[in-house]
Amino acid sequence: MASYLGLRGMPLVMAVTLACSTGFLLFGYDNGVFSGLTTDPIFLETMGNPNASLLGFIVAVYELGCLVGALASAVWGERLGRRMLIVVGSVWLVIGTVIQCTSYGRAQMIVGRIVTGLGMGGITSAVPVWQCECTPAPIRGRTIAMELSALIVGIVVAYWIDYGCSGYTSGFQWRFPIAFQIVFALLLILMCFFLPESPRWLASQGRPEEALEVLCQLRDGQPQDENILFEYTEIKEAIELEAEESGSWKDCFTDGGIMGWQRVAIACSAQALQEFTGTNIITYYAPYVMVHSVGLDSRQALLLSGGLQLFFLVASFIPWFIIDKVGRRKLFMFGSFGMGACQLIAGLCIMAGGKANGIAAITMLYLFQGFFTWGWMSNMWCYPAEILPLRTRQRGAALSVIWQWLITFLVVEITPVGIQNIGWKLYVVFCILNWATMPIVYFLYPETAGRTLESIDFLFANHTSFRQVVKLSQRKDVDESPVARTRDAQALEKPVEEHVEA
Repeated sequence: MASYLGLRGMPLVMAVTLACSTGFLLFGYDNGVFSGLTTDPIFLETMGNPNASLLGFIVAVYELGCLVGALASAVWGERLGRRMLIVVGSVWLVIGTVIQCTSYGRAQMIVGRIVTGLGMGGITSAVPVWQCECTPAPIRGRTIAMELSALIVGIVVAYWIDYGCSGYTSGFQWRFPIAFQIVFALLLILMCFFLPESPRWLASQGRPEEALEVLCQLRDGQPQDENILFEYTEIKEAIELEAEESGSWKDCFTDGGIMGWQRVAIACSAQALQEFTGTNIITYYAPYVMVHSVGLDSRQALLLSGGLQLFFLVASFIPWFIIDKVGRRKLFMFGSFGMGACQLIAGLCIMAGGKANGIAAITMLYLFQGFFTWGWMSNMWCYPAEILPLRTRQRGAALSVIWQWLITFLVVEITPVGIQNIGWKLYVVFCILNWATMPIVYFLYPETAGRTLESIDFLFANHTSFRQVVKLSQRKDVDESPVARTRDAQALEKPVEEHVEA
């Protein structure tokens, strides 16, 4: 068997988690680094002192690059595999970062933002899928939660580097924070070459021996072990179930006997609804919000924004322990209710004005970040990969990420203009959007926590009513895969056989 740094079993799974976490850390850093630059006078002067609309475009054009990168991943990602897609995305990101940090005008910065986005679109399309396909079902949610904590570490590092460099009076003040993300990208590329490919991708590509070998390494066992045979058999049966599907674009928009298009639609809606929570108002514009909505000066806004991300990081540890126990659906709805309430109260406080109400508004922004990480952040990044069929998982995940970047572009583009034109009412709009997601989740989102990816596939294959799937998915005692039914039948027959022998 191939050796992956001498690691096997859970240490190897954790090594994959570390690599995926580095990808999300890079994602968080890339999102957060521009937040401190939106109020930086030297950066704004270099960009020609853009107005609110143009500043929003310079920040948001990155999302368009991510959208195109995710679309490219949907087309070519399945051929490359999970690891190589991450490597290619990281290379594009490095190129884009170099263009950005050497910019002397807004045109070059916009090009650099787009190229960086191309890379990040590929990385975010592949990382959750690689993690989900390598991790045992009972801890799948927890490992994704760990990665999302790393994402927040990236945001925190970006904020504090922005704050630390704000005292310089040269271009170093904004060039170094942008350039620093190259370190994370190179580290991610290096790790990908020393870790295994997804066993499910290998099996789907007609490489069953390699798939079984990797599965043995990830589960620290031998091919004849019962637990490995069970999981490997489920993978093969899921591939056979989808054998009539071509794994092409068409499969993302047809039923195929496994509710294919409905599952792609759910994955895309999860990404879109996450962005409609308004989280990127805080991620991209926390200092801007605190200056233009609350009335702080630039230095105070940077300091409080850095503290906000530290709170965000601490709050992100809670999902490690509850995400697989509470389940995806309950956390989605809990998060939406809490975020909506925080947005409503923050908007009313900003409307009222005054120092005390300003403090209350900032407190609500802090709590908003907590509810986001408890309810949507960790859940959303594992949910699309869990809900999608194997043959269309990379394409479907990439399509869902396209929706994420599309709605992020919309939110990031309108935020400065919205704050300038409608002020506190913008927060009420996002309150309504948050609360509107709750019935959508309740009626349309099946529960995936604790289930193997293949058992989720078979749950959809055995029913024609989507509402019935949603109800059955909440029952922990239901596993409708052929291998599970065979196992259960053997367990029922065993006592009878023993009695006959006696």
